[in-house]
Amino acid sequence: MSARVRTVVAAWGASSRLAAALDAIERATAPFAGETVVVGEIAQPAVAAGARRASVVAPDPAQPSTPGAHRNRGARGAEAPYLLFADDDVVVEPEFVAQALARLDADAQVAGIGGRIHERQWRDGKLVREIPDLHRSGTGGDVEMLAAAWVARRAAFEAVGGFDPRLPAEEDVELCLRLQGAGGRIVALDLRAAYHDCRPRPSLAEIRRRWSSGLFAGQGLLLRQSWGTPLFARHLARQRLYLATFAYAALGVPLAWGTLVSPALGAAFGAWTLGALATWAVMAVKKRSLGLGGLSILAWLALGAGIVRSWVTGSAR
Repeated sequence: MSARVRTVVAAWGASSRLAAALDAIERATAPFAGETVVVGEIAQPAVAAGARRASVVAPDPAQPSTPGAHRNRGARGAEAPYLLFADDDVVVEPEFVAQALARLDADAQVAGIGGRIHERQWRDGKLVREIPDLHRSGTGGDVEMLAAAWVARRAAFEAVGGFDPRLPAEEDVELCLRLQGAGGRIVALDLRAAYHDCRPRPSLAEIRRRWSSGLFAGQGLLLRQSWGTPLFARHLARQRLYLATFAYAALGVPLAWGTLVSPALGAAFGAWTLGALATWAVMAVKKRSLGLGGLSILAWLALGAGIVRSWVTGSAR
């Protein structure tokens, strides 16, 4: 029996949870003679361990080191009609894979299919927080984007050229919008597709890691690349929260400086400060923590700054 689905795992971060991810993939795809390709450096212990039950290929040296480029590498040469793209820290659900393939078999217009992603945050081996339906796919239906664990129709994927290898982030939504533009449907099922396991976030360490690795630049590069196209407005609308946070913070700098020069601006700076504190209070209530509320706003600010920087410079770093 030939494989009906190839799972592509981009071990971009060589997550310590790669073994658990491969366990789940084996369980979910075994009924469909699934094959699995891990894209990563064999010198990394987690990737080397995965080589016992999956094909391991090195990233393409001619392409940027991005998740999209690695996923394209893993999909290359596939003969299976469907491609399951799974992050190296997700636990894929067997029921999702079965229903996704059945839906793709039944509806030729569907180009990509996913489900709800539940995020589990771990510290020292203990679950500290779970966020249901991270990407808000709800009860399913047509959606704008899929991420973390989803299945693409290989023919549709190849017809649009796969992922954009230039993007250090946002590669999933960019591909989904191109698949839609080519006439395909992007659909979410009314069930959990996978758990995404990670460290608690937001955190200062995670914000620093994403900034230094260029992950906060994906949205800005996407805006730069889509400038002048019909997709620009859609990409811009998706980043409105982060850009608004950056703009509000940037407004506070001249107001604070102006207060030192002209006391008459004190009222304006006071109003700005009250607005910032009110936002912090709202986020503290939502996150049930004053610290997490502040870190959430800081993450928005860092992402907004990263978007502006990469949008203007065209560089991820």
